[in-house]
Amino acid sequence: MNRRIRLRVFALGMIMVFVFLVLIIRTFWIQVISYDFYMEHNIKTWARSEVLLAKRGTIYDRNQKPLALEASAYNLVVFPQEIEQLKQQSRVAEGLHQITGKPLPELNDLISRTKQRQVEVRTEGWLMDYSKLDEFRTLFGKELDYGEWLHFPDYGVGLMKSSKRYYPYNQLAAHVLGYINKEGQAVSGIEGKFNEQLQGVNGKAAFLRDNRGNPIALASRSTTPPIDGKSVSLTIDIEVQRFVDEAMTRVMKQWQPARAMAVVMDPHSMEVLAMSSKPDFNPNRYWDISNIGALTNDTLHFGYEPGSTFKIVTLAAAIEENVFRPDDTFVSGSIKVPGNIIHDVKKDGWGTISYQQGLEKSSNVAFVKLGLEKLGKEKLYNYIDRFGFTYPTGIELSGEAEPLIRFERPSEIATATFGQGSVRVNTLQLAAAYASIANGGRWMQTSILKDDSTPNAQTERQVVSPTTAKEVTERLEQVILKGTGKPAIIDGYRVAGKTGTAQKPAKRGYKKGNWLISFVGYAPADNPKAVVAIVVDEPDLGGDFTLGGQVAMPAFRSIMLSTLQYMGIKPDPSLLPPNDEGSEPPVKYNSKAEAKNTAVVGNYKSKPVKESVQAIKDRRMHAVVLGKGTQVLEQYPQQGEELYEQQPVYLLTSKEKDISLPSLAGLSLRDALTICQLLDRKATIIGEGYVVKQEESTAGEQRSVTLYLQAGSYRNPQQGSTSSETLAPTKTENK
Repeated sequence: MNRRIRLRVFALGMIMVFVFLVLIIRTFWIQVISYDFYMEHNIKTWARSEVLLAKRGTIYDRNQKPLALEASAYNLVVFPQEIEQLKQQSRVAEGLHQITGKPLPELNDLISRTKQRQVEVRTEGWLMDYSKLDEFRTLFGKELDYGEWLHFPDYGVGLMKSSKRYYPYNQLAAHVLGYINKEGQAVSGIEGKFNEQLQGVNGKAAFLRDNRGNPIALASRSTTPPIDGKSVSLTIDIEVQRFVDEAMTRVMKQWQPARAMAVVMDPHSMEVLAMSSKPDFNPNRYWDISNIGALTNDTLHFGYEPGSTFKIVTLAAAIEENVFRPDDTFVSGSIKVPGNIIHDVKKDGWGTISYQQGLEKSSNVAFVKLGLEKLGKEKLYNYIDRFGFTYPTGIELSGEAEPLIRFERPSEIATATFGQGSVRVNTLQLAAAYASIANGGRWMQTSILKDDSTPNAQTERQVVSPTTAKEVTERLEQVILKGTGKPAIIDGYRVAGKTGTAQKPAKRGYKKGNWLISFVGYAPADNPKAVVAIVVDEPDLGGDFTLGGQVAMPAFRSIMLSTLQYMGIKPDPSLLPPNDEGSEPPVKYNSKAEAKNTAVVGNYKSKPVKESVQAIKDRRMHAVVLGKGTQVLEQYPQQGEELYEQQPVYLLTSKEKDISLPSLAGLSLRDALTICQLLDRKATIIGEGYVVKQEESTAGEQRSVTLYLQAGSYRNPQQGSTSSETLAPTKTENK
């Protein structure tokens, strides 16, 4: 009996020893022999990695205002299994419909996919704006923040944190900027051209997660940090861009053209201050367009026969080669060239007229004689080439149309002298040619990318002499004052420019009733600060091409006047018309010879208010104190600027948000916008000219003002006042 028990115990012991040996061997096998295999398997099973997105660089205008930047956004997801357990299908569908606008049947389909743990709900732009987070909370309650995502447990929905490209000025400069599509790809414009620089390099994080998907705290973590993209500064001035956009919108509304383009340039640097192409789009909602052509930058892409605006090349060449004699005469109306008869717009002509009169009346015959007969093929082509019409401008944007200059037959040379037939250009080329005259005859590389480096010899050349450029300007001034450009006259400023009304080519000859209207000009003519080119393709003229002058030139006037005022270029008093009888008399400006009645603004920053006010009075100017502080924080105008007697000097003495906005009546747009900026007011502009009325409003914490402008003479808003004015914070009542 005892022996049997001992045998059983022995057998059981051997079994246990065997089991332990197996376990030890197995453990040894797993931990030592097969360590690499199982470690690799575990890493594959539990290892996770995520891309650390680089922050895309910001695109700024010339004044460092952001035009395109990264903004917080969310991927919207639903958890169908949670929603089913919570029995919130109906509430979730209705809430998501309210936020996204997606149809209820589509949302119900997504919510009912209970075999999937989570389902993404894509809005039109795929990402939900950060601004909708409060609305989301109102509908779905309080969230749980898990760092990279927000969970709304009461309804089974979530928001995955992300970012999206945001364009704060919407459609302004849309074709210049381009856009980022739903897949995150850069499309067109600066976004596309400089994508490699802007996008940066993504990083990566590698780590281990447990069976619930949570990171294992003690496990090793490998991180390669992202390298953020570099920012880009443009030559665009968003305020000038706004002037252009508003004017071109009016053109589109009034004349219903196929397209309209505009460019504003600084003639001394060839920097593009504004570029507009209509129809346009909002890069925040680029998919929301009715015509795919709205995505095309026609300012560069659209090539056309420019018509009479091209005559500046023939005129400049003729003056430079000393073959333009303004008092010589010719018979207008028509001229015969081999293979063609060319007519003036007035087919029976104006009789025998001088070449200066031919320029003012935009006579085609005059320019055929100058270009074909007096200059000849080689010289004319040479100047066309030197003015930059035989190759693209080379601006830092893609999609520029190749120019076309065909000089095979005498009839082609003849029509090229006045910009038709064998000539095809784009709007930027045309603006650059006029800028070359405006700056004294220098052609330079056009640019939209802000760069402080100086132009090199390969991108700058003297096209014509400064003397020739000056004479061309004088001739173009006469076009404005006496010829076809009268609607472009701007009171108080000398304007030089040229009109263009070109027929649209067809398969054979030209289309009847279809025109391309253009105007290019610059001002002030004696010291140009801006060149403005306007091109309007196929406006609805009702068959009357004589209405062409009412299409482009009013837009030019609006853009140029607003731009000059914004730049602080005051009108020449000698060029201002007398006021209508019964209207308020303007300030009596003194002539330049009597400049002693002006005063120079001093430096008042960081000085006591009382001392500054007295110093301003002593200089015969008017002090407007903004706030109740005792020391001047900011001033406008700045030190060194010259003002007429009793013009205001604004002194900001405190930073309260409720400081009253002074009367801006009579101020230029630039002055008014500066005061609004000092007092943190968002300004909306209606009209052009000088401020005649202002209306303030408040939306939340943001205070705004609408400025109504009207063209006319500058007047001093403080004329006749000799005392200083203090504008303190206003009282507000909580109701």
